[in-house]
Amino acid sequence: MKKQYNLELGKKQVQDFCNNIQIWFNGTAVNQEHLYQQIVNTFDPAFKLINGDGDTIDFTMLTQWLKQVYGQFPTRIVSLQNLEGYATSHHVVLSYIEIQSTDGLQTARKASAVFVIKDSKALWYQLIEQWIS
Repeated sequence: MKKQYNLELGKKQVQDFCNNIQIWFNGTAVNQEHLYQQIVNTFDPAFKLINGDGDTIDFTMLTQWLKQVYGQFPTRIVSLQNLEGYATSHHVVLSYIEIQSTDGLQTARKASAVFVIKDSKALWYQLIEQWIS
């Protein structure tokens, strides 16, 4: 039961992030600071991302990048496919495809994410992305 609950927490985290990052990219937040906090508070301070270009981004770099891209992509749509995973009592591992569409240009990436469960929340811990051609 706990594992299934944690799996659903992790899946919801990915879905919420994609929704929130789309609003962030579009620049349509009702309250920009509130949305910023909603996004960054879902990450463990030890978070690491290896992006599709092979670059490693830590939590501090992510928060700095977020501040730079608010409203930079007013027409971007972010969607998910094939969200699936596995959970333990303390971790969630998910894989999915994220698609970002902007003015007819589409980029897609395969992603593998690890979440840690703390205080009944799934926090992003590691994310590895690979571009899909």
